[in-house]
Amino acid sequence: MHQTVASHRPIDVLEPLAELGGAFACSPNALSSWAITAATNRRCVYARVPRIGAALGERARLLARTGAVQINQVRSKVDPELFEYIATRTNKPFAADPVVLDKLPQAAVDVLDLLERCAARGLSCPTNAQISATLIGMTPQRVSDTICKLRDFGLLRVSAPNIGGVARRTITIVSTGETLCPAG
Repeated sequence: MHQTVASHRPIDVLEPLAELGGAFACSPNALSSWAITAATNRRCVYARVPRIGAALGERARLLARTGAVQINQVRSKVDPELFEYIATRTNKPFAADPVVLDKLPQAAVDVLDLLERCAARGLSCPTNAQISATLIGMTPQRVSDTICKLRDFGLLRVSAPNIGGVARRTITIVSTGETLCPAG
């Protein structure tokens, strides 16, 4: 069993001793920052783990879908129980989200901030009523409308399958890749 060591950044493959060391994983934001600043054809190891975490994996796939990076994994030469997750920067310009938070209505910023805090704490997906109770002055219907706007802006992905007559909403925060699942 390997203990994953948090790293503040991905490891460039040209760094001295880049192949050495144990398990680590960078943060999703560190991978995005690397993709923004890396030159074409630069490669980095953004994780060396048996299995990549959900948030980092989602961020890597998101960057790959935009064409900013190509991703792959190879078995570690040093420890065959670990995989090295590698990103290669393409020549496609990095495009930041077209929606800037300071251009969003304050209600949308408040809801997004609350959802990000819930995800960071590992909480389940709050209902509209729970969000409404936390954000004073916002009705459950306004929360619903705001979540739809955030989805339409591409800041959230929302899935609400009807299971046994009950909608069980799952929200993914696109910028972090974190997912809020229904309770239970």
